[in-house]
Amino acid sequence: MSYIKEIENILESSYTYSCKYQIFLIFEPKVRVVMSLPIKDKVLNHYVTRYILIPKLKKYLDERNVATRKDMGVGLARKLFKKYLCKMKNKNFYILKMDIEKYFYRIDHEVLKRLLKDKLSEKEFTLIKDIIDSTNREYIHKKIEFLEKKYGIELPKYEYGKGLPIGNMTSQFLSVFYLYKLDHKIIHDYHLKYYMKYMDDFVILHENKQYLENIFLKIKEELETVYKLKINKKKSLIVNSKEGITFLGIHYKIKKNKIVEFLPNKKKQAIRKKIKKNFFEFKNNMKNIESLFSSRECFLHSYKVSRKYIKELIYEMEKN
Repeated sequence: MSYIKEIENILESSYTYSCKYQIFLIFEPKVRVVMSLPIKDKVLNHYVTRYILIPKLKKYLDERNVATRKDMGVGLARKLFKKYLCKMKNKNFYILKMDIEKYFYRIDHEVLKRLLKDKLSEKEFTLIKDIIDSTNREYIHKKIEFLEKKYGIELPKYEYGKGLPIGNMTSQFLSVFYLYKLDHKIIHDYHLKYYMKYMDDFVILHENKQYLENIFLKIKEELETVYKLKINKKKSLIVNSKEGITFLGIHYKIKKNKIVEFLPNKKKQAIRKKIKKNFFEFKNNMKNIESLFSSRECFLHSYKVSRKYIKELIYEMEKN
């Protein structure tokens, strides 16, 4: 009850919001620094997102910005991308794919606060400003340095005035909101209707390669000058539709005016490795039967386009 009363006081007054994160790593699908909140702060964080941020800010978000919102997500992103491909499949066209380098760690606090200030009440803004600035604490940097030494790996750092904590519900929504003006410019000023963004991944389809190259330079410049972000050069490219492209873990290619979807070899290897690990742990009494079937069902659900491949692999392993 004391926690509930404390949350009530924070919401009803101009109390400064403070919290201490539990910091740990996750290693799949890649290494990330996760910052987890105690339950009191997690409840407050969810409340702020659901009853302040979403009601007041969702009207600024375009429907082609599809990440981490109600009735949106990876499934919708893949469906929309496939819809774009179907509309363009009878033409010779190009795909611009852009990726932002270390997006969560480099969102600029001052830029984000300027975007929020005129859209929230003074009390709401004070509370959310404290949540945004919560990555500026010294203990966070020390803990990340400790984890680097422990695991012998290089980890991304939260520079002062940069980054949103991975793990917060507020971070998920604010990271979607951060580039809403750029989304509007791409769609309405540059007249690119076959555009979609999933968090920090952009895709644009267009018949004119030169036009896409010019758009790429404009977007890159705006990301750097206005939003203080950098493009991931290795993952940002323009390809001919005939070559195909990987988007959100699925490779898409047009063959004889049909859209073909399949898993890249790297993804197949990751699935094979995970399934083998699950079977090994089950046979050595490290995992129970419920966990084993749960894991397999998770794979079958997550990779619908590869169900046949996964089922065949499981069957083959069970025989052996």
